[in-house]
Amino acid sequence: MATTQKLTSRAVVRTVEPGSSAICVVCGTPVKFAARTQQKQVIANVYVDGRWDRVEHFHFDCYEGGDKPYGEPSQ
Repeated sequence: MATTQKLTSRAVVRTVEPGSSAICVVCGTPVKFAARTQQKQVIANVYVDGRWDRVEHFHFDCYEGGDKPYGEPSQ
């Protein structure tokens, strides 16, 4: 008998790529690419009742200062 694992929301840290058009869920401003500073962002896959619902983007500092709503992000 196969077992089914219920998927849960999770977050990862990624560099901001050129052309990014994401909006930070916490502060509402764009997560922008900056060549000289190698900006980091947190991307969270959000699951509701075990099913994928949406992706949320955060500035790294906003996620860290916002009580890490989806836990410690993976690197």
